[in-house]
Amino acid sequence: MKIKVTGYLKLKGLIGDEVSLELETEKATLRDALKVLCNQYGKRFEGILFDPFTKEIKRSNLILLNGQPYINLSKRLDSELKDGDEITFCPLLAGG
Repeated sequence: MKIKVTGYLKLKGLIGDEVSLELETEKATLRDALKVLCNQYGKRFEGILFDPFTKEIKRSNLILLNGQPYINLSKRLDSELKDGDEITFCPLLAGG
């Protein structure tokens, strides 16, 4: 299954403009895709996404699955993926 991955700001610097992620299994979740990306892009990528103590997604990251924040999905990180889905990483910005 092929998944399109796009990152902005810090994550764009690590993964580039757009990546096509190949998942070997027919049944994969968003959590599975994040594990593959962490293995592929290393500790720096993992450190940007996950809190090192809780292993939860940092609140400063917005992860979209097909344009929807994963936190709003009924299964959150356990949402099943299908061929052609798109994962987008958007670090949150604040300012004044």
